[in-house]
Amino acid sequence: MPIHFKAHKLQTPVRPRKIRSPPSIPSLMQSIDYSISPAHPRAHRYHVSCRITQPDPHGQVVNLPAWIPGSYLVRDFARQILSLTAENAEGPVPMTQLDKQRWRCAPCDGPLTLRCEIHARDESVRAAYLDNRRGHFNGTSVFIRPQGFEHWPCSLRIEPPPQDVEGDWKVVTTLPASQVDAAGFGTYHADHYRHLIDHPVAMGSVDLVEFEVAGKPHAMALLGRHDADRQRLAADLARACQAHADMFGELPVPGYLFLSEIVAEGYGGLEHADCSLLQVARASLPAAQGASQTRSDDYLNLLGLCSHEYFHLWNVKRIAPQAVAESDLISEAHFADLWAWEGVTAYYDELALVRAGLLAFDKYLDKLARLLTRIERNPGHRRQSLAEASFDAWTKFYRPDENAPNALVSYYGKGSFVALALDLALRLHSDGGLTLDTIMREMWQRHGRTGEPVPDGGLEALCMARAGDALGDFFDRCVRGTEQPPVAELLAEFGVRAERTVGGEPGGRASPMSGAMLAALGVKLAPDTGDARLAQVLDASPAQAAALSPGDAVIAVDGLRVTAANLGARLLRQPAGTQLRVDYFRGDELLATRITVPELPADAWRFTIDPQAGPAAVQRRNAWLWRAA
Repeated sequence: MPIHFKAHKLQTPVRPRKIRSPPSIPSLMQSIDYSISPAHPRAHRYHVSCRITQPDPHGQVVNLPAWIPGSYLVRDFARQILSLTAENAEGPVPMTQLDKQRWRCAPCDGPLTLRCEIHARDESVRAAYLDNRRGHFNGTSVFIRPQGFEHWPCSLRIEPPPQDVEGDWKVVTTLPASQVDAAGFGTYHADHYRHLIDHPVAMGSVDLVEFEVAGKPHAMALLGRHDADRQRLAADLARACQAHADMFGELPVPGYLFLSEIVAEGYGGLEHADCSLLQVARASLPAAQGASQTRSDDYLNLLGLCSHEYFHLWNVKRIAPQAVAESDLISEAHFADLWAWEGVTAYYDELALVRAGLLAFDKYLDKLARLLTRIERNPGHRRQSLAEASFDAWTKFYRPDENAPNALVSYYGKGSFVALALDLALRLHSDGGLTLDTIMREMWQRHGRTGEPVPDGGLEALCMARAGDALGDFFDRCVRGTEQPPVAELLAEFGVRAERTVGGEPGGRASPMSGAMLAALGVKLAPDTGDARLAQVLDASPAQAAALSPGDAVIAVDGLRVTAANLGARLLRQPAGTQLRVDYFRGDELLATRITVPELPADAWRFTIDPQAGPAAVQRRNAWLWRAA
């Protein structure tokens, strides 16, 4: 029997921002009626209409959100509007553009209907896309919002595409259905505008991979060509999702949907109330025929992505940051603990795979070691705190440039290590009685179940209240300061040995040492260029001392031609301290410099299970990983 996702309704919806209706508008609730049509798929254009029964008699103001919750960058979705008109029963209604995303209609009697044509060529999970094979859209990209009516119920009619599209198109969405046909085209409804835009829609030829979690229907909708092992995918996703449901003790939705756009290359996800929109590389899916039953790294990364977005079902979508819950989605919503939402979620995404038996613990440790090495090799972790990284995400993290490694730290990456250290410290100082699991469950009871948004610093306040003096100045040093959390020391108490090694591939893997040489030189090469073109040059590095800059193309070392493939190896042939001539192009100008071959530092972390760990450490590790003694 098919899963009827369209009948789903939120049990604990995110509360809409409180906005008063203009006093002259009748208080009787009415519906804002939308329709959307994939009218011109070859031109990548949706036709959208919005009908307001009783518009503001002083002149209805409308807008399109500038950003989408879960992705903290002003994206100016209104730039994709090709045309916008208004009309009522008497004919066209004049409109005046107020700024880049707001318009005012001339005073008129209702009903007022706005019509717009929207270009949709963004394959990412944040906007809208349409071609003759498939389409998807987030409501923030396509649904004009009538100011003052954000709390009114909404209806949405989804029209079918022209008959000459490729394949048998169906609609997949978690938006509650009112009256739809067998393919899902028809009318849907939402409690209010924020509810409407929290349910992305995909359409096209769909392969639905179904499974259950906690007795509730789940599915991954695959849109695009694939050869995936559907049975294995369903089984593994069920185990990963069940681990999160077990941790929180309940599953607050009647079902869940992974909306997955299959692409040649890509990776990304965006959380929603009871679904997520994913961009999935075709090769990351488990192969159906003749493939090894070993989970590949690409497939494990896909499972980690799904685990990450599923954890957001609790953390962010219901345990919601106040700044986002109360935002008008027009201007930035700055807050200093974005790390507590994304970093904590990033900590749990792969930990859940270990707890579910999908990721071996030694591979998990290897992933941790590689991530910590990447963080520490970038000077930015000594310059920017997690709190600053969180607050400035809008202008820095989502807009990286050539200097990003020198200036920034990832609130995902370092945030996950702060969460790891926090969890281990809580467990260690309470003999297992207090953990980050229990803290998150209390956050769920206080905020997720009640719908009360979490103020900035809410997670820290709860940890300090429960842990007393055990955490000391941990947050001052590791969140507001730039210290690294003491992960190595804490892991030792859980039977994990930490050491630093020399290596190009972090984590102690056997690999060419040329990567280590490039890291020691302080350069990162531009991908897919062939020549040794510098993408980034790190602070206080030999490359910077030699006046090399991002964009320079190194063509020769010591009179011999080099490429991206052999630059590191060429330097490895010389003893540390040797001075070499380097020839390079900056623009069209041929320049030369001298560089000192650096000594390879032991800066690559390696985490391994300690065979000499005592019974207490092993017991703590088993409790952390949910394993029997």
